[in-house]
This record gives sequence, structure tokens and C-alpha cells, in this order.
Amino acid sequence: MRITGVQIAGAMIAAALPLTLLPAIPASSTIALLALGAVIVMPLPVPGIRLAAAAALLLCWALLAARQTLDHLERLTQAPVSATVRVTAVNSTSQQLTVQLLRIGERYLFPPTEVTLANPPQDQHYCPGQRWQMTLRLRAVHARLNEGAFDQQRFALASHRPLQGRILQQQAVSPRCNLRARLIERYRTALAPLPQSGILQALAFGIRDEMTPAQRTLLRETGTAHLMAISGMHIALAASAGGLLARAVQILLPAHRIGFLLPLAISWLSAALYCWISGSHAPAQRAMLALTLWMAIKTAGWQLSHWQIWTLCVGGLLWLDPLSVLSESFWLSALAVAMLIIWSQWFALPLRYRQQKRWIWLTLLHLQLGMMILMAPLQVYLFHGISLSALPANLLAIPVISLITVPLILLAMVMPVPAIAETLWSLAGLSVSAVMQLLQWLPAGWWPLHAVLPLMAGVWGGLLLWRSGLIYRAWLPCCSLVIALLLWRSSSEQDDWQIDVIDVGHGLALAITQGREVVLYDSGPAWQQDDAGARVVLPWLRYHGKTLQTVILSHRHLDHRGGLASLQQANPAITVRSALGEAGHLPCQRGTQWQWGRLRFTALWPPAGQQQGQNNDSCVVRVDDGHISLLLTGDIELEAERRLVALEKQALHSTFLQVPHHGSRTSSGALLLRNVAGKAAFASVARYNAWRLPAQAVIARYRQQGYAWYDTAQSGQIHIGIRQGRWKIKGLREQIMPRWYHQWFGVKRDSR
Repeated sequence: MRITGVQIAGAMIAAALPLTLLPAIPASSTIALLALGAVIVMPLPVPGIRLAAAAALLLCWALLAARQTLDHLERLTQAPVSATVRVTAVNSTSQQLTVQLLRIGERYLFPPTEVTLANPPQDQHYCPGQRWQMTLRLRAVHARLNEGAFDQQRFALASHRPLQGRILQQQAVSPRCNLRARLIERYRTALAPLPQSGILQALAFGIRDEMTPAQRTLLRETGTAHLMAISGMHIALAASAGGLLARAVQILLPAHRIGFLLPLAISWLSAALYCWISGSHAPAQRAMLALTLWMAIKTAGWQLSHWQIWTLCVGGLLWLDPLSVLSESFWLSALAVAMLIIWSQWFALPLRYRQQKRWIWLTLLHLQLGMMILMAPLQVYLFHGISLSALPANLLAIPVISLITVPLILLAMVMPVPAIAETLWSLAGLSVSAVMQLLQWLPAGWWPLHAVLPLMAGVWGGLLLWRSGLIYRAWLPCCSLVIALLLWRSSSEQDDWQIDVIDVGHGLALAITQGREVVLYDSGPAWQQDDAGARVVLPWLRYHGKTLQTVILSHRHLDHRGGLASLQQANPAITVRSALGEAGHLPCQRGTQWQWGRLRFTALWPPAGQQQGQNNDSCVVRVDDGHISLLLTGDIELEAERRLVALEKQALHSTFLQVPHHGSRTSSGALLLRNVAGKAAFASVARYNAWRLPAQAVIARYRQQGYAWYDTAQSGQIHIGIRQGRWKIKGLREQIMPRWYHQWFGVKRDSR
């Protein structure tokens, strides 16, 4: 029996999936040995063995893609490199430049790798399409890593943008902008005065930088954000517009000149042009490749089922780019199509409604309802919540964006008469304004959720039981199974309390959890347009289903209190403690004590009346359950450490120590470490920080004093579970979720 293309595509899907779970990528020699073994057994006349050998070869192909990426990272981050680059994107808001490495020295790089360059010289004009000869200092992407947060490292590898860096020297090779950049610059002049120009730019050119935070929030909470990101739906719309135009032209032709190839060709050309002008981002490229494959199947006259076409498309995309398996947008697109197939085949409307055009509205409502139901578990898994207003929002927005806005944008871009083009842009802007106004009128519908597995079992398992009819024939065993699962979850052992050092980069946010409530020591830093409270802490709380009760501020510096405003905006009832003497803050000065459940909090520093809020005024708190204790030190330095030991020598002994001042040489004196006599210390610190913290001498000092050292730059989020006087520390990067795409890439750990 011959192995079919569909089987090979299915094997490719299965071969790529291990890339999402492997803790490390094998060496090139190991991959070569596996490939050699597969080639040896391939000629055997047993179909199952031949298919397994083909899957093993495809696995080697996927592993080789990952290994090549890691080897590039190691090689390009060792020393400054001289590279020929092509500019692909310019972000003036964040002062970043994205370039594609074409050649390193005299050696061409294949496939080309994209690099994000920070703070390029402001006296130079950059635009997409330019070529430069640059000397670059490159480093591997290393992102904050927390449960429930956006996985920046995984995204960087999936989008082939695993490097960042800065320009040391540069010389223009070809300063001319490409045609797309010149067209966008011309169109932006017409878009600038329109009230919805940011969304229009996202729909037309794939540029989402101009969208406001309020627009992004509204689209996310109404489940319509997918409409503003160029994806398969938009490519399909462009293809449909081209096909309809070709059909209209064919009306003028004699009957013997009319065929199906011209509409297919024009459809493909229209989609390709839209993909190009919108920036050829990965989702648009994947949609374009899938459309090309589908058209090839139709042209060849193959009779394939929906599932066979889906398998060929997904397998083909993964063969072309195995690292796409790490992309959330890839799986959103692929699984959305799969859900449509499942819903239309297993839960179809009665035939009379599907055949009559007057019921088209019911068909669309049925499909949208199915997508909302089937995609709900995936939405909760990726975004930690679900939009209850998604169904009415999409019913309002999809027809307008699909049938009015996007066609108007396409017409405006090809219209040679400027006056008419401006009118079309204005009409497109009005249609978007109408959609946004309708979305604002909908009630707030975002519902944070974190229980993904029960939702998967309830939605997908329930629909499967309903479709199979088993729920009607054996309803009692089904109910018993649900009750058993619920009882098993409720009877599982829980920690007495937990400590989580949340990875906020350079700053501090440490969560102490009892049951479903959390006390937070510091709230992380604030950045130019965001802060750790909104970006990191709130998603972490939602992911775990926890409620923030109290925030303790160590001192006034922005890397420790920067996220407080966002936390208070999300929950105005939270209690704030500090030594700052600010209105509404409960005291946190020497002698202050309070009880929270089984935990006793004792403030050891600063002395009463010391409210300047500088490093040495940090609120030092000891947390104790009678067996296990934690000393929180903020940013105190050597002077405050000596005075603290003199005043509270007997009270300092603790199991865990939060490393003062992120491991700076000005803190963590031997006197403090001896008197604390802890078992483990953990520092909140960012890789690539400007101060090169933690200092190697400080790490050595802790180890000499018998402490186990942990820091968020290496481990990401650090979790300590405490139960019945015993404790266990886990790093997210090493133990909780060890994945090859989370590891420390580039230079060695001790070089920072």
C-alpha cells in the first residue's frame, strides 16, 4: 500500500508537535543518527513501518530547524558582527528598528533572521526596503517568564525574531525605500485626519502601532480583536473580491472563453497583492500559502474531503516552517477552521435552512454561535478569559468590516483618482467608527477565567457525548464521572501557604498566598506606556483565580511601586501598607504587627518617623507561620543592614530571604546574612539590566553562607510551596515548565 500525501501531511503535524514540549533540542549529531535510522528502515515493505520512518524523518526536519535557530543564536551573540541588513519595519513610537540579516561578513544567512534594534540614531532616516552595512552587538531575546503571561520568548522564536541588539556602526548601501513603504507613506497622508486612522492602518497595512490602548481593550473585551489583525479572513475577502471582479469581466466575453481558471488566477493575484501591502506578516503568509494549496487542489481536480484539505494545508505549512508550531496565531487559525468543519458536519442546521437563501442570516448566526462555543476553551487557555458579548459583537462587526470596510479600503488603495480615493478612505473610516460605537454600547462582557481543563471537558466533552448519543443512553454513568472529577479536584492536597517571586524584570513583586487571597510585597516597575501591575501581576492573579487583598510597598522608587495605580484601578478596595505616611496607607514601620490567617507579619524597619522612602527606608517585614519564615528587605543597603542587626538581631532569623537591592554590591553584607541564617535567597532581577545585577561577588557571598541562590533572570517566576513545616522551591524555567524555547540563550549565565 502506497503512502498518500495526506498521510505524510498528518505525519508532519505529529512530528512538529514535540517542539512544543521538549525541554531541550538534541545535538546535530543525534538528529543525524535518527535520520540515518529512518532512512535505513524506509525501504521495508511494511506500510506502518514506512510511515513511521517518514514521520521520524519529518521529526528530524523539525528538530533541525530548531537546532539551526539555536546555533545562530549562539554564534551571533559571541561578539559584534558585521552584517548586511535590510530594514523591514520602523517603529518610531518605541524607537525600534526591525532588520533582516542577509549576510554576515561574506557568508549569506539562510533563512534570513530578523533582529530588533533599540534606539537607532535619530539623525538617520530609516524606511522599509533600505539596505545597510552595520556593525551590530546582538543578544538573544530573554523575556519575563510568568504563569499566565504572554510568552515573549516563544513568540520571538516562532516569528523568527530571536535576536535584539544595538547599532555600533552603519553605512547606507541602498537608501531607497521599497514600493510598499512609499505607497503607505502616501496613503497615511489621507488617513491622518480620520478619527479611526489607527484601525484603518491595521486593516490596510497590518500596522497596529497607531491603535490606542482604549481601542485595543474594547476589541479584546468584545471578542473582535481578530477582525483588526490581517489573517485568513482578510486574505479570503481579498481573494473573493478579485474572483467577483473576474466573474464580472467574464460577462463581456463569449461563452467559449469563460472558464474557472481566470477567476482563480485573479483571486490569487488579489490575495497576494493584499498580503504584500499588509506587510506579509506570518498569519497572512500562512493564509496565502493555504489558499495557494487549495487552488492547486481545485485546479488539479482532486476530490478531497474537508479534513483532507485541512490536513494537507496544516502539514504543508509546518513542513515549510516547523517553528510555526510554537505560534499561537497559527493554532488559532488552524483550529478555527477545524472547529468550523466540526460544527458544520456534526451540528449542522436542518437541510431546509441550508438550501434556501432567505435563511442565510440563520446560517451565519449558527456558524458564529458554533465558533463561540467551540473556541471558548482555547480562548480561555490563551487569554485567561472569555467575552460574553462576543456573539452580538461579532454579528454586528463582521458584516460591516467584511462587506463594507475592507472592500472600501481595497478600492481606495487601487483608485488612481485622489479625490475619489479620499472619499473611499473617509467612508471606510465612518464604517469603522460606527462599529466601534456599537461595540461601546454593548455591556461589559469580559469574564476572567482560569479553569481551562473543566471548560474543555464541559464544552468539548459535553458536545461529543451529545453528538454520540451516549449521554442519552448512559446519563447516570456520565453524571457519576463528572461528580467524581469534581470530588477529586476538591480533595487534592493544598499548600498551607505559598510564596511567588513574580518575574517583573528589574523591580520587585512578591506574592504571598493563602487559599484564594494574596498579599503582594511591592507592585513592580512602571514603563513608558505601561506598568507591571497591568502587564504582569493582574494576568498572574487571573490565571490562578486569586484575589489581591493587600499591597505592602517597601519604598517609593518606581521599580517597586510602579504597578500600584493599575492594581488599585482594578480593585479599589485593596489595602495598602507602607512607611511613606501617604494618605490612605496603613503603617509599615518598626513595631507594627498584624495577623493574616496563619501568618504573622512583623515590621522590623524603618524606625517610626522615617518616611523619606529611599532605599535605606525600605519597609522590612518578617512573615512567619511558626515553622517557616520569610524576610522581606526591599532595597536596604549596608548602613540600614547594620542598624537593623543592632536593633533586631534575635528577630532576623528566617528560612527565606528576599535579596536586598536586587543583589547590588551595596547590600547583602555578611553581617546580615549570618544573622538571618536562611536556607534560600531569591533576587528579583532582569537579564541585560544596565547595572549588571546581581553582582557575582554577592552571589558567591550567599553561597559561602550556605544559602541556595535563585533569581528571576535565570528562573523566571520562582514558586515556594509550604506545607506542614516543609517547603519546596521551583523555578518556572527549570522545573514548572522546562521548555527548550524558555531557556537561557546566547552568552553563559555567569556573564549576565
